[in-house]
Amino acid sequence: MLATAIRTEAAPNSHLAASAFATRPAGDGDLAALDRIGTVVSLHRDQALFGEGDPAQYFYKVLTGAVRSCRVLADGRRHIAEFLLPGDFVGIEAAGTHHATVEAVSDATLMRYSRSALDRLVQQQPRLGKSLLGLVCSELYAAQAQLLLLGRKNAVERLASFLLAMAERSGEADRVSLPMTRCDIADHLGLTTETVSRIFTQLKSQGVIRLGGGSEVELKHRGELEALAEAA
Repeated sequence: MLATAIRTEAAPNSHLAASAFATRPAGDGDLAALDRIGTVVSLHRDQALFGEGDPAQYFYKVLTGAVRSCRVLADGRRHIAEFLLPGDFVGIEAAGTHHATVEAVSDATLMRYSRSALDRLVQQQPRLGKSLLGLVCSELYAAQAQLLLLGRKNAVERLASFLLAMAERSGEADRVSLPMTRCDIADHLGLTTETVSRIFTQLKSQGVIRLGGGSEVELKHRGELEALAEAA
């Protein structure tokens, strides 16, 4: 699948490789050792990186753009578990196959790492294994937070929480870029597309947010948005 769907190139020859871990905190410096075993791959919008059940021979780090991790339920409904942004890892599996499908939300580039090469590198640098374990624990915490979001919050609270979380991940206090569609957001929050659009319009009319050009959303009254998010 990767051989036909994704363009690859050696990481040392790409300007992306030099900055692959620039978004990581200084304390995650051990992860920079992965640069030596990585190659850069490119995806077009809506293109699959791998599918649910595919062999987990590689894992990845998002360099530019955004991707989504999703599963299709038996009745055809789609659930998006998470959106992965620059600096995020994806595809770190305990089993030998991927548990979800990962697709590009927008044109994206990622660093690809071979699991076999990683095993050899961890033997040489045990601290790297601890750093990767920390990433897995962070992913578990995010999954628990998502369960709370879907199980205890109403539609407005879910969208408010989502906007605040995206702003925090982007490092911006009062604005956020949303490369995903309203349909993507709905499938992530367990809502309908119509409900998501209606709440965006409601928040805009109340002056809580301003919808800019393209994917930009300005959080005009962050305090009000936080109050909505914590109403549950």
